Amino acid sequence: MNADDYMPDAATVAAIEKDIANYNTRRAHARREIDRRMPMLLGLYALGCFAAFVLLLANFGSLPEKLAMFLLVGGGIGAIAGGVGVANHARRPGVDTQQQFRNHMLPVLFGFVENLRYSQGYEPRSFSRMPDAVKGSFNKKTFGDIITGRLGDKRFEIYETTLVYNSKNSSTVAFKGLVLGCGTAEEMPGTLVAVRRPPSGFKQSVDALMRSLSGLFGGQRLETVLSRSRLDNTYEFITDRPDEARALLKGRTGEVLAWVNQTWRSDRPRLAVRRAELFVLLPSTKDFFELPPLERPLDYGAHLAPMVRDFASLLAIVEEVQRGPLPVPDPDEVQAAALTEEPAAAAEEGFVRLLDDVPPVDNKN
Repeated sequence: MNADDYMPDAATVAAIEKDIANYNTRRAHARREIDRRMPMLLGLYALGCFAAFVLLLANFGSLPEKLAMFLLVGGGIGAIAGGVGVANHARRPGVDTQQQFRNHMLPVLFGFVENLRYSQGYEPRSFSRMPDAVKGSFNKKTFGDIITGRLGDKRFEIYETTLVYNSKNSSTVAFKGLVLGCGTAEEMPGTLVAVRRPPSGFKQSVDALMRSLSGLFGGQRLETVLSRSRLDNTYEFITDRPDEARALLKGRTGEVLAWVNQTWRSDRPRLAVRRAELFVLLPSTKDFFELPPLERPLDYGAHLAPMVRDFASLLAIVEEVQRGPLPVPDPDEVQAAALTEEPAAAAEEGFVRLLDDVPPVDNKN
C-alpha cells in the first residue's frame, strides 16, 4: 500500500492553489460581513428582548402569579436560546464560504474517484452493518462529515462519528474518530473483529465470559483466535469462524491492520470484517475536514496537504482489499528468506498530522 499513488499531481495542486487564492478573497469578505452583521443583528435582537421585558414588567401585577413567573423564567431562557440562534445566523456567510470550498475541493483533488460526494450529519448506510463488537457499548451516536464514492468495483464511505454511552452519573466515549467502510474481494462467511487487547487478568476473563453468555442467550457467539503474528501482542481477534478468520489475517486484511496500526497517529485503530465488507475505525479527537478559522488564510501545504494524504491513505486501503488473495508462499522459499532476512526498512509514509497540529502560516489576506 502506498498513499503516493493516490496523491494529486502537480497540475491538480496548481489548480487547487488558484481556488485557494479565490477562497482567501471570499474568506476575507465573509469575515468583514460577519463583523458587520454580528453587532447589528444582536443589537436589534437585544432591543426587541428589552422591549418585551419592559412590557412584561408593566403588566406583571395584572397577570396570575404562576403565569407571570412562567413568562419571566421561560422568556429569559428563550431569549438566551434565541440569542445563540441569531449569532449563528450572523456567522452564516463564513459557514457557507467554507462549505462551498469543501464541496468543490474534493472532486478537484480526487477526480479519478467515481461518484465522489460530500455530505454531513446523517447516518451512513454501512454503519448499521458494522459488527457491534467493534463499536463498543453506546446509546448515543452523532455523525459529522461524510464522503462517499466508488473506487474500482467497490463503493466506500468515509465518515466522522462519535459513539457515547450516557448513564445517570457519567458519560463514556466508546469511539470518536474516522470510519472507513468498503467492499472487499475476499469474502468471509461470518464476522471478524480486531480490537485493542485488554490487560490480562480479571477483565480479560470477564470479557470472554460475557461473549460466551451472549452466544448462549441468542446473541452472536464469538471466540478469540490468534493471528500468529506480532499483532497478537496488541490486538485481540474475536470471530464466529476461526479458520476463515485466520486465513484473512494471513492475507490482505492482516496487512491493512498492520499498516494502519504502524502509521496511525493516535491510539489503536480497530478493524472488522463482515462477509465482503471491511470496516476500519481510526480514533481521533480532530475534525478530519476542518478548515482554519476565517481569521487565518488557507494554505495548501499547511492545511490541505495533511488532509489530502490521509484521504489518499484511506483510498490505498480501499484499493488493497479489492485485490485477490495473497499467493501462498512456498515453504522452502520462506525458510530460505528467513535465513537471509535483513533488518526491515522504514515504513512507507502513511497518515500524517492533521491541521490542528500544524503551526499557523504567517501570511496576509
